Amino acid sequence: MRTQPFSALTPDAVLDALDSIGLRSDGRLLALNSYENRVYQAGMDDGPPLVAKFYRPAR
Repeated sequence: MRTQPFSALTPDAVLDALDSIGLRSDGRLLALNSYENRVYQAGMDDGPPLVAKFYRPAR
């Protein structure tokens, strides 16, 4: 069975990725439109929201 490239990119994985680089989210996520990649707006504990972009594999 073949899995889709972004199948493991759950909301928890997005928040964990932000946390791993020292960015503390308040848990709010909004999926934004993107043709090939995955893009999220994340609410932050201390500051304005930021946009996180996850590129498709083998880009």
